[in-house]
Amino acid sequence: MKSMNIAASSELVSRLSSHRRVVALGDTDFTDVAAVVITAADSRSGILALLKRTGFHLPVFLYSEHAVELPAGVTAVINGNEQQWLELESAACQYEENLLPPFYDTLTQYVEMGNSTFACPGHQHGAFFKKHPAGRHFYDFFGENVFRADMCNADVKLGDLLIHEGSAKDAQKFAAKVFHADKTYFVLNGTSAANKVVTNALLTRGDLVLFDRNNHKSNHHGALIQAGATPVYLEASRNPFGFIGGIDAHCFNEEYLRQQIRDVAPEKAELPRPFRLAIIQLGTYDGTVYNARQVIDTVGHLCDYILFDSAWVGYEQFIPMMADSSPLLLELNENDPGIFVTQSVHKQQAGFSQTSQIHKKDNHIRGQARFCPHKRLNNAFMLHASTSPFYPLFAALDVNAKIHEGESGRRLWAECVELGIESRKAILARCKLFRPFIPPVVDGKLWQDYPTSVLASDRRFFSFEPGAKWHGFEGYAADQYFVDPCKLLLTTPGINAETGEYSDFGVPATILAHYLRENGIVPEKCDLNSILFLLTPAESHEKLAQLVAMLAQFEQHIEDDSPLAEVLPSVYNKYPVRYRDYTLRQLCQEMHDLYVSFDVKDLQKAMFRQQSFPSVVMNPQDAHSAYIRGEVELVRIRDAEGRIAAEGALPYPPGVLCVVPGEVWGGAVQRYFLALEEGVNLLPGFSPELQGVYSETDADGMKRLYGYVLK
Repeated sequence: MKSMNIAASSELVSRLSSHRRVVALGDTDFTDVAAVVITAADSRSGILALLKRTGFHLPVFLYSEHAVELPAGVTAVINGNEQQWLELESAACQYEENLLPPFYDTLTQYVEMGNSTFACPGHQHGAFFKKHPAGRHFYDFFGENVFRADMCNADVKLGDLLIHEGSAKDAQKFAAKVFHADKTYFVLNGTSAANKVVTNALLTRGDLVLFDRNNHKSNHHGALIQAGATPVYLEASRNPFGFIGGIDAHCFNEEYLRQQIRDVAPEKAELPRPFRLAIIQLGTYDGTVYNARQVIDTVGHLCDYILFDSAWVGYEQFIPMMADSSPLLLELNENDPGIFVTQSVHKQQAGFSQTSQIHKKDNHIRGQARFCPHKRLNNAFMLHASTSPFYPLFAALDVNAKIHEGESGRRLWAECVELGIESRKAILARCKLFRPFIPPVVDGKLWQDYPTSVLASDRRFFSFEPGAKWHGFEGYAADQYFVDPCKLLLTTPGINAETGEYSDFGVPATILAHYLRENGIVPEKCDLNSILFLLTPAESHEKLAQLVAMLAQFEQHIEDDSPLAEVLPSVYNKYPVRYRDYTLRQLCQEMHDLYVSFDVKDLQKAMFRQQSFPSVVMNPQDAHSAYIRGEVELVRIRDAEGRIAAEGALPYPPGVLCVVPGEVWGGAVQRYFLALEEGVNLLPGFSPELQGVYSETDADGMKRLYGYVLK
């Protein structure tokens, strides 16, 4: 590994004797240095506090030619003799040796060995790719190290990723310590796989699973289709803007839940712990975050285990005002449920795409019959893991844990929260149409008038107060949910927040999203009159200022009613006949009117309310088996009413099933998909991605949605 630099006061840069590059204190963020040398004046200027706040634990030396008292945070005093230069170098070397986490450290050392390999992968450190011009371009684009780090598990020096030995085991133990878990498992094919590992380890046919209707489809796949468990669904909220909310407060009432059990498995209704597992979204895609302590206190005694699907969070324990939402920070006893937490590290933490991790916290129930031992969980783990893992993915998970260790993780997320608050303030100051999704007024004072430091440290500035009109969610209790400060959520015109009804004119968020992408800014997702931007410690003031400027620019286009060809040239050029002479407001009005004509906001809300759930007539596993056997037919969704769904159907994002295999098409779900079908034909260029239903062009040139139903 290339030697790291030494950072020094500007007047010392030319005086230090080292083979390392010496950089001035003002020219580094301290991620590229292995030691710091300061003057006595520096020690009084705040540099020591800054270095402590980084959490990097850098060795700091005070350069002085006179005897001085050693300040707190300083390793030693040096004055330039040769022995002291050696001490400086020794400290820098020791810092480098301890810097890297277990697996990544072993991986880098192994790559530097330059072994000759006759094992897979066949590209042999990239050499095969370089035999062809396209392969050469591929190799040069990604760089040498990614090919050298892609290696075979035939050499055991890196440990075993499937049975968790060697440096791989050390890495997962280190991550468990950082995230306060009893055990941690690195998963290399996403939280879709992580959820299936947990559900396959815990559930079998006939088990009851308490199931958040907001759950990601992977939980349906693992718990219902693969394991065959019987769900008791918990209804959840949607608001008029299209944001995904949380489970209603009444759903956590024990008598209510026992009545739900009587409807699907009456023989289990009076059992002390009727649910083998509850699956709850700790944070929804749209930033509604649960209070984990509240969940466990209300329904934990009814469940052997709770799986908190934390795909869209995972950083909550590093942000003090979010700490109550972290299941991993809770003190648990033998009467509490075992806890699993799955995290999509690649979403808002530091990981390559597909990196995920499972945290297991259940030592408090070890020895009880309901306890899931490591060997059983690992059996499920190996069902879903490749025997040819991509080592850079595993290394990224290892490094992510190191980044979050100690003060470093807390500092990075504190900076992210504050930057998100400043960005919301900037949008409130510059924009009239797009509004941050936060309480407009707190204790009689405008949200933006509070100091950023106050907003960043008190959850009440992000809380969903029951009945408050600004958020439009129904069924919440006090202190049940709050807005994730690391989800920048905006609403667009089209909904009267006071009444929850449609206004005369609206700006559907998908049009804004298309405009931003046209101009090099990629939002995470949009739906109806809501749009989401993910915030991570990677953000910068400049990047977010560009976003704010682009939002203001789009508002100006709305005000000017600019030609569509100017605002959305890609859409216009692809469909020039359809959108000839269109203006931006004209497009917005047509799409808004479509939403109004189908009352899409209420359809979306109804799909996740118990009174509108599709009827369940068979176990999802049985319906899926019938689909695999071909005992199905493809019918138009228009004609599917009363038919049993063979596939789950959903728009993606967010990846939440609207109808589950074994449920009956009809009602709000059917009308919702017919509204989407109408939009596909009326407004080409704005079609959503749909899964489980199929868009086919009929003889009349119109696109129709079809789905598989049982014969």
